[in-house]
Amino acid sequence: MYPIWFVALGIVVYLIAYYLYAKWYDRNVWEPDPKRATPAHMYMDGITFFPVSKYVLYGFQFKGIAGLGPILGPFIALFYGWIPALIWILVGNFFIGWIHDYSSLFLSVRNEGKSMGPLTYELISPRARKSLLGFLFFYLILIIAVFAVLCSLFFKIYPESVLAMIFLYIGGIVSGALLYKARTGVVTSTVIGLIIVIAGIVLGKLFPISNSNLMVWIVFTSVLMFIGATISLMYVTQPIVYVASYPAIFGILLLIVGALVSPATNVPIQQIGWGGWLGIKNDFWTPGPIWPILTVSIACGAISGWHSLVSTSGSAPQLDVETDALPVGGGSMLTEGLLALASLAAYMVLSPADIKTLGGVKWNCLVEGAVRLVAPYTGGAAAAPWIKAFFAMWLELYALTIGFLAVRFFWLVWADMVGGRPLLSNKYVGAIIGLVIGDILAYTGAWINLWLLFGGSNQLLAGLALTLVTVYLAKQKKPTGYTFWPAIFMIITCEAALIFESAKFFRAIFLGKPLAKGPLAAPAYKGVALALNGVFGVVGLVLFILGIIVAVDGLRRYSEFKKASSGAST
Repeated sequence: MYPIWFVALGIVVYLIAYYLYAKWYDRNVWEPDPKRATPAHMYMDGITFFPVSKYVLYGFQFKGIAGLGPILGPFIALFYGWIPALIWILVGNFFIGWIHDYSSLFLSVRNEGKSMGPLTYELISPRARKSLLGFLFFYLILIIAVFAVLCSLFFKIYPESVLAMIFLYIGGIVSGALLYKARTGVVTSTVIGLIIVIAGIVLGKLFPISNSNLMVWIVFTSVLMFIGATISLMYVTQPIVYVASYPAIFGILLLIVGALVSPATNVPIQQIGWGGWLGIKNDFWTPGPIWPILTVSIACGAISGWHSLVSTSGSAPQLDVETDALPVGGGSMLTEGLLALASLAAYMVLSPADIKTLGGVKWNCLVEGAVRLVAPYTGGAAAAPWIKAFFAMWLELYALTIGFLAVRFFWLVWADMVGGRPLLSNKYVGAIIGLVIGDILAYTGAWINLWLLFGGSNQLLAGLALTLVTVYLAKQKKPTGYTFWPAIFMIITCEAALIFESAKFFRAIFLGKPLAKGPLAAPAYKGVALALNGVFGVVGLVLFILGIIVAVDGLRRYSEFKKASSGAST
């Protein structure tokens, strides 16, 4: 059997989702009005609020939401078999994923471009707002730590990616200056930016920059994240993310085409379709029950709470007209579904023996699988080194842009938490605090513990965002079933995942076998590693409790609005 069949199925499913379900929902629930002023025009300041072409904003939204979750997550899901992984990627995105992203975006647009914190305060309760901010604080620390170490590891393992990322920054900044300062237009600014990026990819392959010291790359990564998180959104962050969307999507197309021509190139599926309810026993990790672990493993490919932050804090203040919301919000998420499908295809063409030879390392397996899918139709053995270099850069690109957006959202949440204290609420101070905490966890190896919590907390945030949307729709007397039931499913599933993941940490303490990598994995640091296991077990419980508070208060407000609506109708 070849990957062509499930990739073709995925393309058909997503086309139906966008052109039938999404357009019907858009027209009958939110009813966009192209003449209604958006926050980008009402509050235009050239810093946060400014109208952007839907083509540029689509690129920003897609690359802003798409990180390593839909790329590395399918590898974990493979231990349950590729059939369950495929079902969740398609069904989850069709019924929950795109509607979450699109509705979060529209919710902010219809509420003056406000972010999650203020929206929760106004629509649910002050207590829910405080709980959500606490949740976001821990959640964003998880993301910063995880992406700091992964970006640093990729720079260390794939030295050809260093110059490529430097030139990505240069290309993005030049493109932004041409678009917003020189007014050259989208096409000209994009083409020039991409020429610079392509030059960086070629130079990176020809002149790789290597260093075996992980701390060097952590510092380098932190500098890049700090620049992307604190310098102008209009002239730096947004154009870098936008320009990055082109090589990001190009990589997806390479993999999709490789899957579609797999019968001709004779690259078959070598993974099993069904691995059992508890997953396949292996040397790399213990899968656990298929529910809820599979659901939170493919973070972002089917549904992701991270997207609600990008939609509300990133894209909503830039939306030019309301009719752009569907292609930007819904279209970007369905494109990310293709990314998850493409990544799944790359893993599926590797045999269990191949994965064992590659050490079970997800990124190594992704690059090797990509070479097997793409090289046969792009030049064979001669093209393989270039394909490997491109996908090494491709991984770094997906990681780094999410990393600096996480730091940006962290200092926004931090400023909201510390209130009117000028020094503490300064964006530079907030960014440094987030990076320092994340870097310490990244360097010690404690990040492996946080990765276990990332999936559950990320998907739970999606359930909370859907709850917020549902409350607003109930208040506006709009249909709520399309977001209410997905919210309930995600909250129950992810709360169960957080409890399961927290239990792993406490079990490690009980057995005296800490979950750790890096320096903390050394016997001399066993006590420290066990102590951190306890801390992260508690963090998991805190996230569980904060999620419950927001969900309960949200459902209470939903019930109030539904009763009021029912009373008014009678």
